[in-house]
Amino acid sequence: MTSEMPRVLVIASTFPRWRNDTEPSFVFDLCRYLHGKGLQIDVIAPHATGAEKHELLDGINVYRYQYFISDLQTLAYSGGILANLKKNPLNYLLVPFLVIAQSFALYHRLKNTHYRLIHAHWLIPQGCICAFINMLLRRKAPALVCTSHGGDLYALNNFFFTRLKKWTIDKCTHFCVVSSAMKKVAMKMGVNGGKISVMPMGVDLINEFKPVPEIKRNDQRLIFVGRLVEKKGAGCLLDAMARVTKTVPGAELLIVGGGPLRSTLEQEAKQLGLDNHVQFLGTVPHHQLPDLYSSAGIAVVPSIIDSTGDQEGLGLVTIEAMGCGCAVIASSLDAIRDVVDAKTGIFVTPGDPVNLAEKICLLLGNRELRQQMAAQGRDKVTKQFDWQVAGERYFQLINSHAKLQATG
Repeated sequence: MTSEMPRVLVIASTFPRWRNDTEPSFVFDLCRYLHGKGLQIDVIAPHATGAEKHELLDGINVYRYQYFISDLQTLAYSGGILANLKKNPLNYLLVPFLVIAQSFALYHRLKNTHYRLIHAHWLIPQGCICAFINMLLRRKAPALVCTSHGGDLYALNNFFFTRLKKWTIDKCTHFCVVSSAMKKVAMKMGVNGGKISVMPMGVDLINEFKPVPEIKRNDQRLIFVGRLVEKKGAGCLLDAMARVTKTVPGAELLIVGGGPLRSTLEQEAKQLGLDNHVQFLGTVPHHQLPDLYSSAGIAVVPSIIDSTGDQEGLGLVTIEAMGCGCAVIASSLDAIRDVVDAKTGIFVTPGDPVNLAEKICLLLGNRELRQQMAAQGRDKVTKQFDWQVAGERYFQLINSHAKLQATG
């Protein structure tokens, strides 16, 4: 069966560097689902210190290209390319090396292996590079599907990059976005709506992200999970917690995740007198998250639009938290509204710590409302965002375009 199925090349800048890595795993999860459906999947991703340059992970060939001296490869991972550029401007010097190395790695794979389709994650640089290489290959070029996850579409919005993104999308066979809000942004750029599909990533809500019955939920515990970068809004959450603890002295907050703002946020928590109320747990392996979600009554998603215009593409942590039985308080950003509604969570004004504190206190004081929202939230995300639903949509799209390419 496998030999009859199309061979697909996936290219991404975020991918687990090794098994049980703390890096986001949604691209790998999608690859595993597609492989399970019979597609032959190869992956190209940046190399990192300690990672294998070629390995087989769950039947998927992963090829990692080295783009600089091994210990100085600091552009990808640990928060993502955009976050690492903000953290250290010297990382801009690595951009041309990554682009060149990725281009050679892609060209080498396409010249030596027959692929019917490339699935590029993120418009820049992956989608752009794939579109350029396909131009060189002309008739031998495979179909190109690109998925934008948020930052690559929202940020980098000056004249040059807007034109570059539009050119890249025009060269794609099909363009996917992870929320309906992103589709509106792409259409404002002049992209034909018929070429765009809203295709969110999935979460394993049946086997992994579900309530852990052995863990007693602490009704006064809040949890935040995410990269510690500006757009995640953790600073606003700390300001809100300083107000919450005056009304609810037993309230506590777990902050799960790492990133360039961690030391700044830890210092801010200390200055606000939150030492006994806030724990910074750093990054944790993905498989440990259900235990942490299940220990908390409320998950807070205080995302904002940052200074570069970047914002959430969808917010998989919201889906994970709802899957694990947390009530949700989330910023009223358009993308998040694809997941949360009035029955499954409470919305707050982005970047407003006073409003956030009021809603936290409201939900902490109403156990019945928390339980009702948690039950309705899990029901909703299981029906809409489990991999059996989200992965099947991608399989149908990729398989159909791959077969069209074979007959075209």
